[in-house]
Amino acid sequence: MERSITRMLVSQFTQELVSRGDYVIRYGESGSDMYFVFTGVLSVLLPLRIANHNKTFKEAVKALAGKKNGDENGTSSRVGPRMDDIVSVVTSNSEKHSVQNQPKKVNELAAGSYFGENGLFTNAQRNAHIQAQTSCILYKLSRESLELVFDRYPNWKEKVLQLVSIHREQGRLQQVSREVQSRGMTISTGLVVSRSNIMNERAEGLKERRYHARSNSTHRSLICMSLVRLLDIFVLQPLFKLGNSLIHGTPVQSKFHLGWLRFMVACTVYVAIMIPYELAMDSMHRVTVVVTIIKMFELLCEITFVVDIWFSWHVQESPASMELYDQKLRSVYKKERMVWDILAAIPFYDLVSLFSYIKWLKLLRCIKILNILNYLDELNRRGVANDVKRFWHVWLLYLLMMYWTACAYLAVATMAGFGTQWDSWLPSEELNISDPQNPSATQLSRRFLRGLFFATTMFVKKGYNPDPDTASLYAFHIAISFTGLIVMSFVIGELASLFISFIGLEVGFRKNHIAVELYMARLRVSEHIRSRTYAFMTSLWSSHAGVNYEELLEEMPQHIRAACVLHVSKKPLEWFVMKVVTPVCWEGDESIDALTLSVTNCLQFETYPRDENVVTEGSIVRAMYFVIKGHLTMRSRSLMHRPLGLRDGSYFGERGLLGCTISAYTVRTARACDLLSLSSEAFAQVLQKHSFTRLALKLCERAYKHLKEQHITTCSKRDMEEHWGAALLLILQEIKSCHLSAEEAASATEKNGTGKPPIVGDLNATFTAVSSFLPVEPVADLKKEAPATETQILPEQESSEDIATAATEEIEETSNIIKELGGIPANMGEMFDALNTARTCFEAFAPLLHILLATDPLDWKASFWVCAPRGINHSEGQTASVSIESVPKSAHCNQSGPLPTKQAAPVEQ
Repeated sequence: MERSITRMLVSQFTQELVSRGDYVIRYGESGSDMYFVFTGVLSVLLPLRIANHNKTFKEAVKALAGKKNGDENGTSSRVGPRMDDIVSVVTSNSEKHSVQNQPKKVNELAAGSYFGENGLFTNAQRNAHIQAQTSCILYKLSRESLELVFDRYPNWKEKVLQLVSIHREQGRLQQVSREVQSRGMTISTGLVVSRSNIMNERAEGLKERRYHARSNSTHRSLICMSLVRLLDIFVLQPLFKLGNSLIHGTPVQSKFHLGWLRFMVACTVYVAIMIPYELAMDSMHRVTVVVTIIKMFELLCEITFVVDIWFSWHVQESPASMELYDQKLRSVYKKERMVWDILAAIPFYDLVSLFSYIKWLKLLRCIKILNILNYLDELNRRGVANDVKRFWHVWLLYLLMMYWTACAYLAVATMAGFGTQWDSWLPSEELNISDPQNPSATQLSRRFLRGLFFATTMFVKKGYNPDPDTASLYAFHIAISFTGLIVMSFVIGELASLFISFIGLEVGFRKNHIAVELYMARLRVSEHIRSRTYAFMTSLWSSHAGVNYEELLEEMPQHIRAACVLHVSKKPLEWFVMKVVTPVCWEGDESIDALTLSVTNCLQFETYPRDENVVTEGSIVRAMYFVIKGHLTMRSRSLMHRPLGLRDGSYFGERGLLGCTISAYTVRTARACDLLSLSSEAFAQVLQKHSFTRLALKLCERAYKHLKEQHITTCSKRDMEEHWGAALLLILQEIKSCHLSAEEAASATEKNGTGKPPIVGDLNATFTAVSSFLPVEPVADLKKEAPATETQILPEQESSEDIATAATEEIEETSNIIKELGGIPANMGEMFDALNTARTCFEAFAPLLHILLATDPLDWKASFWVCAPRGINHSEGQTASVSIESVPKSAHCNQSGPLPTKQAAPVEQ
C-alpha cells in the first residue's frame, strides 16, 4: 500500500527549474505548496531581527564576552556586565529597521531535502526565505494534489494528520523554550567577564592610544607608519593570503585557484621541454648565467610539483561551483590525477644518483604532462569559446609530440653513433658536440633542426629519409612512423570536428537561405522583392552570423533578459526616461528605475539591412525605436528640407505613439541596423502600471478636455504654451485642493467621532468651474446618444443652478481621480511646490503631451480646429480627443481626432 501511495504522490509532482539567486518562497507570503530538492543547493534565510531573537543564552554570553568595554575613562569598577550590555546583545540593531529586515543565512538545503510542508496543512504565512544558491531542479506538491491522495487513501490521511499535529506541538514547545531562555538573559547577572579580562582590555586600549599619540608627534613617525602600512598592504597581506590558501585550501574556480592552474600549466610545459633537451641535445653541465637561471626554474618546478599535490587535495568546494561539478573534487582527483602527480613529484633521479647514474629517470618528471588536459579543462570550465581554445590545445600537444620525436631521434643517434656520410639515416658527425662545456650555437641549432626534420617526415610523411643501417634502428624507425601516423590522424580528426562545429551554424543558415530562394522562385516574386530578401539574408549573416537574437533572448530567464537588454540599450533608454519620465516623477530614483525596468521587459529586438524603411511617412505609428547599432536617415517632405542622421544612442517614433498618429517622417537605414522596438500597447501598459505616470496621464487628458471646452480661437505656438500651462496648473491646483480638503474633513470627522464621511457638496467654496474629469468618449458613441435636434449651449446661457451643479460634479469627478489613483503618490508636496507656474507645468508635461496626443499640442489648427461633419452639431465635433483609456488594443485602429482638410472652415464661436 505504501508503494501505491508513493507512486500516486510522485505522479502529482510538477517540476520547476529555479535559476541561481531566485527566491522560491519569501518570508511572510502565503503559500500552499511543498517542494522537494532534486538537484542544487538552497539557502534558508531569516530576517536579522528574528535570527538574533532566536539566539540561545550561551551564544549571547559568548558575544558579550568578546565585546569591548564601552567605558572610555576606565574608572568603572563594576565586575560583571551591565544590564544594558546584556539587553543590547540580545536585541542588537533593533533601532534600525533596514538592518532588521536584512536576510541572514541560518541553514542550507541540498539534494534530498524538502521544505514548505507547513503550507500543505495550514494557511499560515511562510516563516523563512528560501533562495537558490545554485541552479536547482525542484518538484512541487500542491495542496490540491495532496487532497486527491487523501481522498484515495483515508487511513493514510489520519496517520499523516496525527504526525502533523505532533510536529506542530513540538514546534510550539521549542518556541516556548526559546522565549524562556530569552527572558532569562535579561535577569542573569553572573560574572561573565572577569575583572582581569576587563583590566587587560583597558590596558591594551591605553597602550594603543599612547602609541598613536607618539607616532603622530613627528614627521618621521608618520613616514614610518605609511611605509609599514604599504608594506603590510602590498607584501605581508598577499603573502599571508598565499600561505593561508596553500595551508587551508582555496575555493575551486576562485582567482587564486585559476592562477595556480595557469602556473602549473607553465611549469608542466617547461619541464616537458627542458628535460628532453638536456638528455638529447645539451646536458648543460656548465656554469653560466643562462644555465643557472634555467636550473633555478627547473628546481622551482620540482618544488611546485610537490606543493601541487597538497594544493589539489585541499581544494574546497564553493557555492559558486556547485553547479559545475557532479562529483566530489577529492574523489575525482584521486581517480584521475593523483597517481601521475605523485610519480612526477618523487625525485627518483636524485635518489638513484646516490648509487648510480641513470639520467633517463629524469623523464619521470615529464609524466605530469598527462594532467595538462585536466588543467586546461578546469581553466575553460566557465568559458564559452571552447572550440577556439580546443583548437590551440590540440596544436600545443601536436607540436610537443614533434619536439619529443626530434629529441628521441637525437638521443638514439648519440647512443648508436653519428653517421659518416651526409645522406645516411644517422646525423652527420659534424653535429657531434666535442666539448660539452663550451658547445657552439651553430652546432646546437643544427642538431635541433636535424631532429625536427626527422620528426616532420615521420608525422607529415613528406621529405626524403634514408634507410636505417641496423635492425634496432629499423625498429625505432617503424615505431616512430606508426606513432606519427596515429598522432597525425588524431590531430586531423580533432581539427576536422572543430572546423565542422565552427561552420555548423553557417551550414544551417545556408540551408535556410536555399529554402528561401526556392520559395521565392515558386512564387515568382519581382526582382525588387528578391533583391531586398537577399540583402536581408546577407545582412543577417554578416552582422549576427545567422543568429536570431530575439529567440535567444526569449529563452533566457526574465531577469537575465532584462539585464542584457538594459545593458545594450542603456544610453538611448536613459535619455528617453530622463526627457519624458523624470520631469513628472517625484517619488525618487527607485520609481524611475522600476519604470525603466518595466520598459526594458517590453523591448523587442529587430534588425534591418541597409536601404530599408523602418518608418514610412503617412503610415500609422505603432512603435518607437531605440538605435543600438547602425546609421539611419530621417526625411520629411513637409517638415524637413535636409535629412537628419540617427546613430547609436538615438531614438525615434515617440511622437503620437499613444494616439496612433500618422507618421510625418520616413526613417530609412543607411547601413545594417540593430534596433529595439517598444509598441504603443506595451508602453501604455507600462504607464498604467505606475502611480505617478497614471497621475500625469490624467492631468494631460483633463487639460486637453479643458482646452477643448474653452473654444480657443486661433493663436500662435507661444500662446498655446501659455494655454496648456494654465490648464495644467489649474487642474493640478484642483487636485491639490481636493486632497487637502478631504484630509481636513476626515480629520474633523475623526475628532468629532461621528464616523460620517465628508459631503462632497460642502467643498464647493474651494473650487472654481473647471472642465469635467470624466473619461472622454469616442465621437461615434456621442453621435448615437445625442439627438439630431440638439443645439449648442453657450457658457453665457447657463443658469446659476447649472453652474452650481457643474461645480459639484467637478468636485466629485476630481475626488474620483484620486480614488482611481489609490490616493496621491508619495512626495507630491514637492511637485505641488515646484510646479507653481504655468511655464513650469508645461515644461514638465510637454514631452508626455507629444506622446499622448495624435497631433502637435502647440498646433492650434491640428489639435483644436475641428470641422463638424454634416448631421453633427458643433458640440459633438469638438469631443474628439485622445485618452489613455482609448489606447487601442490593436495597433491597426486610430483614435486620434479628425484631421483638418483644405475645405474645412473654423467654427464660429
